[in-house]
Order: sequence, then structure tokens, then C-alpha cells
Amino acid sequence: MLKRTISGAVFIALITGFFFLREYVDARLFNVLVWFFSLVGTFEVWRALKHSETYGKAFAGRSGVAASVFVWIGAIALVPVVTFFGLSWGSVVLVICGAGAVLARAFAKEDFGFNAGVCLLPVYYPDALLFGMLAANTYGEDALLALLLIFVTSPLADTFAYLVGSLIGGKKLCPSVSPNKTVSGAIGGLVGGAIGALILYFIFLPELPVGWLIFLAIGFFAAFFTELGDLFESWLKRRVGIKDMGKIMPGHGGVMDRIDGISFCAVFIALIFLAV
Repeated sequence: MLKRTISGAVFIALITGFFFLREYVDARLFNVLVWFFSLVGTFEVWRALKHSETYGKAFAGRSGVAASVFVWIGAIALVPVVTFFGLSWGSVVLVICGAGAVLARAFAKEDFGFNAGVCLLPVYYPDALLFGMLAANTYGEDALLALLLIFVTSPLADTFAYLVGSLIGGKKLCPSVSPNKTVSGAIGGLVGGAIGALILYFIFLPELPVGWLIFLAIGFFAAFFTELGDLFESWLKRRVGIKDMGKIMPGHGGVMDRIDGISFCAVFIALIFLAV
């Protein structure tokens, strides 16, 4: 428990530090944090698939090595390209690297469709989802609020889900994917996300007519996508036969174990701000 608390505090301090840097030094510095998520997260997903008995063959042989090269080009290039050349060019990077990973598998004779799909996953997960954070950081005066909605509602949803699920328990939410998650915890997570969004509403836009209803809905759906991302990560870990995606955060696991829900939430928040 002590290790979990300390590593969690370090993670929060890291994110807070990058918020400080983007506000008082240069907004682009926040993308360094996203780049860290991209590099480590891609490595964790790639390694989990590569060492899996079921999916490891996708990265075997020369074609598998070639596919891995495109995976890593995407992870290394995505954030710098977006930072200095814009989101459109970042999309080009992902498309080219995804196509490269698929074409690399085209030279292998065995089970092309399955192996190509496996090689494609670490190109887009988490990198395509991290587009939400990168996009939110480009929203000018709205960027801070967008990023705070991501990094407040999602962690609060996780926290409330854990506390309510632990206290109340009850029916399992999806036992075949994540046996510890409960329906009560999921409801608690939705409430936590809504509370987080309402707090930000009263800080930033208390004068907005019926704004609390809008933020209540945003927080609810932000929490929903957080839980969806968490379930997807649980499903992937179960498929590859591992408990945690990494060990970089003692008590928590890897980077992907911490940003699974945040990355899904980020896409939703980015789209909301793009729409309005």
C-alpha cells in the first residue's frame, strides 16, 4: 500500500509539474508528458503482444521485425510532428506507420489478416487515443479547461469507482473481463466524474446559463469512457495473460495501467471542445 501511495503521489506531481510548465513557460512543453505516455505505453503494449503465446508470432521473423520498426517510428515521431507541424501531419504519421506495419506482414505467408491486425494495435493504442490530449492542448484559451477536464474527471471516476465498489460490492460488472469490477463501482465512477466536472464548472464558468447541467453531462460521459478504457485494458491483459502492463509504477503497474481510462476520456473531451 505504501509503494502504491508513493508512486501515485509521484505520478500526480509529475502531471502537476507539466501543467505548471505549460501555463508559465510554454504550452508545448505539456506535449513532453504526452510523448512519455506514447513511448512507454507503446513499448508496454508491443512487449505484451510480442511475448504472448497467442499473439507473439505476429512479431516473429523478418516481417515481424519490420512491423515493429513501423510501430516504433510512429511512437517516436508522432508527438514531435504534432507539436511542430500540427495535428494533420500527426495523422499522416499514424496512417503511414499503420500501413507500413500491415504491409510488412504481407510478405509473410502465414495468417496475414490476424498477424497484421496484431501489429496494427500498438501503432494506434495508445498513440491514436493520445491525440485527444494533443488536440486539447491546441485549444487556445480553452486548452487549460479541456486538459483539466481530462485529468480531473477521469482520476475521480477511478477513485470513486474503487471506493464505492470496495464499500458496497454487489453484482459484478463484467466478470469475464475484470472480475473485481462491480456495478456499484461503475455507478460510483460515473458520479465521481460528474462531481469533478461540476467542480471545474464552478471554478471556470459559474456564470454560464444552465452550465452546470452541461458540465454534469460532460463529467458523466467522461467517466463512462474512462471505465470503457479501463475495461478494454483489462480485456487486453487477460488476452495476453498478464496482470499488469509494466512495473514502472510500483503498486499500480505500468503507464498503460494508469492512462488506459484517461486516454479514452481524452478523445471524448477533445471532440466535445471541437464541436463547440
